[in-house]
Amino acid sequence: MAARKKTPAARSPVDGLIELVGVSKVYNPDRVPVHALADVDLQIAAGEYVAIMGPSGSGKSTLMHILGCLDTPTSGSYSLRGQEVSRYTGKKLAHIRNRDVGFVFQRFNLLPRLTAAENVELPLLYARAPADRRREVVADLLAKVGLSDRGHHRPNELSGGEVQRVAIARALANDPAIILADEPTGNLDSKSEDDLMELLDSLNAAGRTLVVVTHEDSVARHAKRVVLLHDGRVV
Repeated sequence: MAARKKTPAARSPVDGLIELVGVSKVYNPDRVPVHALADVDLQIAAGEYVAIMGPSGSGKSTLMHILGCLDTPTSGSYSLRGQEVSRYTGKKLAHIRNRDVGFVFQRFNLLPRLTAAENVELPLLYARAPADRRREVVADLLAKVGLSDRGHHRPNELSGGEVQRVAIARALANDPAIILADEPTGNLDSKSEDDLMELLDSLNAAGRTLVVVTHEDSVARHAKRVVLLHDGRVV
């Protein structure tokens, strides 16, 4: 008997912010294939706080890239806010990323020649927001992350913790549906890590959906749910 094709389970509108069904990712399929993800099923509801953990090579980064529309699955279905995005490419994916996803990276990825305020403003420029709206949002977000007096400083004039706070403010600029944080405390000292996790906790308490990739138990403990990966599979 032929295997039945997986279909998404029935859900209420609030449940289906993120839904992966049978998602696999294979790199170099025509040469030496590398199976980065294998038949992953995952649901994340609006307002959840989820940590993704696993050893090196388990597929954490690949899963993060697919969730953030930086990559597409080889097979399977990925729905974001009820919209099937797994087959989107190019401009459609870029639009989804800028509108629905905020990224916080381990290495910050701020532009060194821009000030903190100008880095936060970038997503708004890409979204073609008017100048007065950009100024209002940037001022509000810098205040939210405790950096109202540091907006004119460039990244090399800020501490590691301050730079990561700027990255979080930038991630929030377009009010995305989800914040994806990839090893957000990897380059921080313990005090800066504590301050950053307190900020992420407050964002989730205010209703923001967070997905954090980490290998640190101290970071994962802040999440309400932990997803473990091993050899590309959810275990």
